[in-house]
Amino acid sequence: MKMDKGCLTMRKLAFIVVCISLLLTGCWDYQEVDRLAPVMAIGIDSIPGSKIILLTVQIASPEGKGGSKRTGQQGGGGEAYTVMNSEGKSLSEAIHNLSTQSTRRISLSHCKIIVLGENFAEAGIGQILDELKRDRNFRRTDWLLTTDKTAKEILEKDIELEQVPARGLDLILQNFTTLGRVLPMNLSDFSARLNEESKVSFSPLVQLEDIDKQVTSQLEKAAGRSLESAGRPKTLTISKTAVYKNLRMVGVLNEDDTRLHRWLIDSPKGSSIKFTYTPQSPTEEVQGEVMLNIIDGKTSITPQISENGITMNIAVTVKASLSETGVTGVDVLDPKVVAQLELQAAEAVKLQLEHTINTAQKEIKVDYVDFAESLHNYYPVEWKQIKDNWDDTFPTVEYRISCDVEIRNTGIITDSTQQNESEE
Repeated sequence: MKMDKGCLTMRKLAFIVVCISLLLTGCWDYQEVDRLAPVMAIGIDSIPGSKIILLTVQIASPEGKGGSKRTGQQGGGGEAYTVMNSEGKSLSEAIHNLSTQSTRRISLSHCKIIVLGENFAEAGIGQILDELKRDRNFRRTDWLLTTDKTAKEILEKDIELEQVPARGLDLILQNFTTLGRVLPMNLSDFSARLNEESKVSFSPLVQLEDIDKQVTSQLEKAAGRSLESAGRPKTLTISKTAVYKNLRMVGVLNEDDTRLHRWLIDSPKGSSIKFTYTPQSPTEEVQGEVMLNIIDGKTSITPQISENGITMNIAVTVKASLSETGVTGVDVLDPKVVAQLELQAAEAVKLQLEHTINTAQKEIKVDYVDFAESLHNYYPVEWKQIKDNWDDTFPTVEYRISCDVEIRNTGIITDSTQQNESEE
């Protein structure tokens, strides 16, 4: 018996409706945003005298409108962010313990910043680093920071112009990727460096500094009297670098060494050169500070093994523009003057690089300047014989530095305006 055509059409239509309805069921794990607690940053500290870690999380309030915070509370009163703390023997346990004090589900998928406290970093970060890499809620692009304080202190601190401090730190580190003295480090890059031949890595150091007090002190010294000050709170700053060896923090680079460290590891581009200009003629009294902004640059490290030992040939090329001259009577349109500026800038860079490498070899005694990696790349066979004793060999490695500075732009004026001041 043949089936009625109308019945067949209805069955086909019913089948299509069922298929469409299955596609419109939505996300199976969907949750309302206002029932989540989005973690923007985490901080990890060690509890003195125990193996317990203290976890600090900075949570953005979805309904937050202002720039204030509430510590250890749930939000909901217009605050932009909330700081909560929990303890645990591991990171996963500490995260789980947060649920005992939060009415909302803790969501780590928005986390962008990971801060390691000083005591925790010096004790060793192996277990936590392993958990961070295994947990799919943390991304390999999350920024890693170290502090000389506790991570709790950093995450409880506001950043001006930003409602959520973690967002401010994220923007600062994003700017550092193209400009700035500090080389930013995400979780992926930090871990990769620890797996390289030297077993050394590093991260930016975030600090709390009383900038207002420093500025006021300088002004009082210049004025010769005390000045009234509003007493602004301390400011979060990132200008130094924490160095790690075998998963432990072993030292901190100052601001100058941090800047030159980036030159060696990454590129001079976006940095600057500051030096005291001295004229060729000793009769000209025009000494003063000169600043060059680096437009482009490159650093190469080429090792050489001979019967005399290992030598690293470091070549730096820089293209710069003249930013400022605290010097009077200097004609920057004169090719001889420009050539003299270039030579003195190159010499200044050479001295600064020597200081940074000497700090690595003589003070911290850790190869954070990538000598081991360069040696491994150029001499893989010889490296197998050297690597087991590299920690003892590194401080004795010789190096030669060559630097070439080219000033591409001297600005739209030909002489310092300070000359007019002296003439008056």
